Amino acid sequence: MMRKVVIAAGVLAASTVVASAATLDTVKSRGTLVCGVSAGFAGFSAPDSQGNYKGLDVDDCRALAAGVLGDPNKVRYVSLTAQNRFTALQSGEIDVLYRNSTQTYLRGVTLGLRQGPINFYDGQGFVVKKDLGVKELKDLKGATVCVAQGTTHEVTLGDYGRANGIDWKPLVFDRVDTMYQTFFGGRCDAMTQDASALAGAVTTAAPNPADYVVLPQTISKEPLGPFTRNGDEVWSDIIT
Repeated sequence: MMRKVVIAAGVLAASTVVASAATLDTVKSRGTLVCGVSAGFAGFSAPDSQGNYKGLDVDDCRALAAGVLGDPNKVRYVSLTAQNRFTALQSGEIDVLYRNSTQTYLRGVTLGLRQGPINFYDGQGFVVKKDLGVKELKDLKGATVCVAQGTTHEVTLGDYGRANGIDWKPLVFDRVDTMYQTFFGGRCDAMTQDASALAGAVTTAAPNPADYVVLPQTISKEPLGPFTRNGDEVWSDIIT
């Protein structure tokens, strides 16, 4: 019986080593790191006029490529939505997710993914047009609020509204670029997202940035960081 247990443990350990080295071996064999990012978050990951991605998450991807492949330019960026980012990692479409994603307990235990070191602390905020006269969140009672689907923001918006008697009306979008177009087109009274992303959106997507203000209040804590696949310990340890 003891011999069978030892053999089984050995097989399990061997399979774990094979699984944990898989992504690292794949990246080295391919010669390119495939990094999941956002297509339009200024300061985190956004292409410039030449199509070159820049931002905090992009810098992390470049640093990882430099460490593993010896060249920070050996990265292929895959732009992902909030809806498909985790599926892309789970399926192996990307090697690592660096898409300003909030790390939560629920995501840590339900997605089959491992959360890496936090690279930015944020909070869920709101942006409104200045002439709306909104000074506090309670002034948004009855307001239509643009929010991205598949994000912590969508859940927190509902929770906060119910807890504080604010009957705002969420307008949910599966694409951030569509949400920006709708909000800056005047369809929503407010838009909610990470405060840093809102500031970037006002700067890059608003027809006249001076017409908008990001409110000082935040309704959550959003620790952002990378995700890797469970069972990929060698690769995950490199990210850490």
